[in-house]
Amino acid sequence: RTPTSGDPLISAPRGVSLAFVLGLWPTTAWATPLSADDVVRSALSRHPDAVASASAVPAAEARRREVGTFLENPEASVGVTVDGALVQGSLNQPISITGEGWHARRAATAGVDAAESDARRTDLRVAAEARATYAWAVTTRERWQLADEAMRQSTHLRQAVEAREAVGEARPLDLRLARLAEAEATELAIRARREQAEALTALSLYAPHAVTAELDDDPLAVLPTTAATSERSDIAAAEARLREAEAVLRRERAATMPLLGVGLFFERDEAQGGPLDIGPQITVGVPLWTRNQGGIGTSRAELDLAGAELESVRARVGAERAVLPEVGAYAAEALGRLGDFEQDAREALASIELGWTTGEIGVSEAVLLRREVLDGWVAALDARQSTVEARLDVLLATEDPNLIPADSAMEDR
Repeated sequence: RTPTSGDPLISAPRGVSLAFVLGLWPTTAWATPLSADDVVRSALSRHPDAVASASAVPAAEARRREVGTFLENPEASVGVTVDGALVQGSLNQPISITGEGWHARRAATAGVDAAESDARRTDLRVAAEARATYAWAVTTRERWQLADEAMRQSTHLRQAVEAREAVGEARPLDLRLARLAEAEATELAIRARREQAEALTALSLYAPHAVTAELDDDPLAVLPTTAATSERSDIAAAEARLREAEAVLRRERAATMPLLGVGLFFERDEAQGGPLDIGPQITVGVPLWTRNQGGIGTSRAELDLAGAELESVRARVGAERAVLPEVGAYAAEALGRLGDFEQDAREALASIELGWTTGEIGVSEAVLLRREVLDGWVAALDARQSTVEARLDVLLATEDPNLIPADSAMEDR
């Protein structure tokens, strides 16, 4: 949460605290609130993975419309002699008598099913990643605010020790320890600020206005309520690709027999004034030297690969559904045991400040205790972030539909 002037860690005057808020967070008071659901909605409409998977569906549907019983367009030819005395031509429609077009249609239909399942899985994955990145941005913001407080408190401690050392109430060693503690706190604050910038940059890939938006104070708010789960779409996509590979192999086998050309020919001898001669015409290739061996071999290899990929996906999904829920429940239960760790840390720091001020503890002990408290506070923030990610893993493993807001663009696809 944002520090206030009444917090025990802040000993700077009220004007300094106000300058800190206004100077380092100039957009907080006027920024537009941005929820995790808002980030997901934005991500589904602009993230490259989501856009690519959504565009793949109409592309697959277009390929399906392209194939059918007739795999090739009719062919027409007309010939005229130089003197115009003889006119002749033909019309020919290639047809597969072995069902090549039907198998091609089956393969294209399976390709559409695979593209649709891939699109749904991608949207769910992007939604989970967007929520995790949102939580990371909130956590890094809190870590930086904490590190900045620690740095300013270390400066305050060093200044107080310098004042005591000047009047002989502190040892030179105490002053050196205070200076080293300030240096360590400064490095941590700079690193935390860089991590926050990195998190905001990552979040901007999902929602470009996230850099200047006001984010929620509770990372756990990124987790939606759970709902009934459905079949994993990555399994459905792998099954569709297996059906597609099977249909492609049948098509390649059907292509062993070349297409049969069925049509008409016509001829008219203008010089003789003869009638227009019209008759049926059939053309067919003779599979004497090549019988589509390469196409069949390639398709058989692709079918084997599709089968192996399906088994691999099923094994991974089974493992995720068996392991991740336990991890998520463990993390949530463990985090719940920490209680209000922020309040505990602030009260501990206040006690350290009081102990040092009253002389109950020395500078070295105060520096050590302060470091331990701050390390524990940061660890608690990291534990909360890990819990968010663990629970998001569960929601993605079960493909919880609430990962995606009901009013998002995905529901219309």
